[in-house]
Amino acid sequence: MNFVRLKQELKIRRYSAKTAKAYLHYNKQFLLFCKKEEVSRQDVRDYLEHLADKRSSASTMRLAYNSLLFYYTQILRKDIMQNIKIPKKDQKITIGLTPEEVAKLISVIKNPQHRLLIELIYASGVRAQEAVRIKVNDILVEEKLAVVRAGKGNKDRKTILSERFINDFKKELQTDNYLFKGRTGHLTVRSVQQIIKKAALDAGIKKRVYPHLLRHAFATHLHQNKTDVRYIQKLLGHKDQKTTENYVSVSDSDIKKIRSPHDNIKWKQNDSLLNG
Repeated sequence: MNFVRLKQELKIRRYSAKTAKAYLHYNKQFLLFCKKEEVSRQDVRDYLEHLADKRSSASTMRLAYNSLLFYYTQILRKDIMQNIKIPKKDQKITIGLTPEEVAKLISVIKNPQHRLLIELIYASGVRAQEAVRIKVNDILVEEKLAVVRAGKGNKDRKTILSERFINDFKKELQTDNYLFKGRTGHLTVRSVQQIIKKAALDAGIKKRVYPHLLRHAFATHLHQNKTDVRYIQKLLGHKDQKTTENYVSVSDSDIKKIRSPHDNIKWKQNDSLLNG
């Protein structure tokens, strides 16, 4: 089976390339497991049990289930997914970064472009894959906003920036398309991970530090500063329908009133790219 209809529907509904790849993968693996194309509810149960026996995580099993659910329910219109229970998402405790640790992390980075990149992630809460695709024209200096083009879920959004980021951005401002340039276009997510990992080591931060932890810190520190959770959800660009319902009354004018947590860090007098 070549899953032509599945590929078409995923494309029409504008699923991300990552999600489409996963849905195709698990549907192919399911048929390889069953060794037949006419499948039943019991086959689905057996496949999920097979994944559990392999000690697959709850999130992996949910992804496999959702892949099959989409194909057999939405496309083939077959009733084989009813009454199949799957495990809840893995509950992981995130050991977050304090504002002081964020300041240390940023301060030890000597490369101006790398430093600006990390400032952007914390100041705005963007994902690493969104940050590397930011273009110079996406930074709205006067409004202190960043436009995130085709973020997760293929939706554009705006998020806040800090005064400090804007000042450093002005110094690094160039006419090139992407703000963070790589060898063949923009910087890669892998490069972002390496930059942050090295900075954490140089700063003496013992916990594991990765790009998403800065996004997590952005949200946590805003919440600690009494920012309405609806605004935080909008800034982060979450697409869950129940979450999105909370955004209805949140406008750009509301967003522009929010102060980035990056602006609340107490910096040393000379610790800025402008003074570098």
